[in-house]
Amino acid sequence: MAKKPYIIVTASPKGGVGKTVVSINVATALRTSGYDVLLIDTDVANPSVGLLLGSGIEGPGYQEVLLGKANLKDVLILYPLSGFYYLNAGGDGNEIAATTEQVSKFYAEISKTDFDFIIVDTPPGAKIEPAMKLFNEALIVTTPEETAVKGAQRLSSFYLKYHLLHKLVINRVKEAKFDMTEEMIEKLYGDVAYALVPEEKTVAESESRHMPAYLINRTSLFSISIDDLCRSYLLMIGAQVDQPSQKGGWGIKRFFTKK
Repeated sequence: MAKKPYIIVTASPKGGVGKTVVSINVATALRTSGYDVLLIDTDVANPSVGLLLGSGIEGPGYQEVLLGKANLKDVLILYPLSGFYYLNAGGDGNEIAATTEQVSKFYAEISKTDFDFIIVDTPPGAKIEPAMKLFNEALIVTTPEETAVKGAQRLSSFYLKYHLLHKLVINRVKEAKFDMTEEMIEKLYGDVAYALVPEEKTVAESESRHMPAYLINRTSLFSISIDDLCRSYLLMIGAQVDQPSQKGGWGIKRFFTKK
């Protein structure tokens, strides 16, 4: 059983793959299951968590806490529709280089909070080496396109170097088909868990309504795939969970075993 908070860093090799949408919906699903969740937007240059949730991106957030200009508890925002907390990126769009000491201090601080899960939504390609030992798991979000796949492979190799458990999400899969076969995935990534997340109209609707797709339709294939992904996290903290869904062929396909 993992010690709480269970910290998940979500990463992507490139922008536009839906990483933040996955992060928001995972946070929503975990909170819906009764767990205390904090979602942190660390993309100061292109923040999007606050935009997608309808609060905007103005005001202090991650960057101010990182630089010691604000206290974490004073800048947390409650998302009322599901009850998880989130931290906007803050700043003014111009990312200020933080020292290794500041980064380490920030993640050491959040690792001492009472949240059950903390999801760290990172900028494309970010690796956050000073905090790697504090993360419990990484979630790499990609799409079936070759350029995204190759970048995800490099991120997977990086996490392997740090012996960090990680999963792969192949997002925006169309009509239950994707460009990569299971054999191709296993050849590229080895013994790594992966989930297929379908492209559905509820996701586009959620962005216009500033509401997670998981709350719009709990029975959609998108929501089922998010549920199956979250189930794997609940198992990591020792929670009792139902069997994974097999509807439509979605769900966690293979578990990462090297640690």
